[in-house]
Amino acid sequence: MNLERMDDTFGKGLRSVLVSQVNEASPARRRRHRWWVGTGIFAGVGLIGGVGAAAAGFFTEPGADIVTQVAAASEGVHTGTQTIDLGPAPEGATHISTELTCLSAGTLYWEDGASMGCGADHIESWPALYTMPLKPGQHSTEIRTSAPEVRFRLKATYVNQTPTKWAVNENGDTYGVENEQGAPDLMSVFATKGKVGYAYTEELNKANGTSAEFTSPAEALAWQDARRGKSFSVPVYESDGETVIGEFVIESLPELSEGG
Repeated sequence: MNLERMDDTFGKGLRSVLVSQVNEASPARRRRHRWWVGTGIFAGVGLIGGVGAAAAGFFTEPGADIVTQVAAASEGVHTGTQTIDLGPAPEGATHISTELTCLSAGTLYWEDGASMGCGADHIESWPALYTMPLKPGQHSTEIRTSAPEVRFRLKATYVNQTPTKWAVNENGDTYGVENEQGAPDLMSVFATKGKVGYAYTEELNKANGTSAEFTSPAEALAWQDARRGKSFSVPVYESDGETVIGEFVIESLPELSEGG
C-alpha cells in the first residue's frame, strides 16, 4: 500500500501508529523468530493493529481494545534513559498508555522490550502510540535510550483497556485485528487505494515469513537475502473471505537494519 495515495494527514498519523507496532511483537512471537530479531526486511505498512489505531481514533475493528483515559497525562521532554513517575494509579486503570516522539536519532525502548528506531526522517514526527499492562503497585514507567544523548518527548497516562471480540462470518472464520489473544483467521488490512478489508492470516504469515521454520541464523539470513528487493501480494477480501476488493503488498527493505 502506498500511503501517499491517502489523505496526507491521515497517512502520516497511521504510518506512525503502524511503525510503532512493527516492534511490538509479543514475547511468544519474539521467541519464535529469535534467529532474525533485528534483521527483518519486510514492511507490511498496511496491517491494522488493534490498540494503537483505535487509540489514535482512526477506526474500531473487531478485536480491537477500547482505550479510555482515567487520569491526567504526564508530558515532558527527556534526554537519555528516564523513569517517569505517574503518581498513584486510579481505580479502573489497567494499562499505561504512552505517546513517544523522537527528538534526535537513536533507538527508544519501552520497559517491556518493545522498541522504536528514530532516523533523521522520524525526528519531530507523529508520536508512536503504545500501551503496556499495569503491574500491581506500579506508578512509573521507564524509557531507555540507545545512547545518553538521545532525546525524546513522552506523554504517558493511566488508561482502562477493554478488549472486544472478533467477529465471525458465515463461513465460521473470525475476522478483525490481532490482539493479546492472538490473530483471527482474517486480519484487517488496508488494501490498494486505502480500502479497508481482510487478508487471511495464514497467507500473510507465508508472505512475511512468520510461519517459516528456521533451524539456524544462516538459514534465516539466506531466506531474507533471497527475498530482498522483492514484493509479495496477498489478496484482500470483504469480511466474507470470498469477495476480493484489492491486494495487500508486502515489500522487502533494501538493507538490513541493526537493532530494529
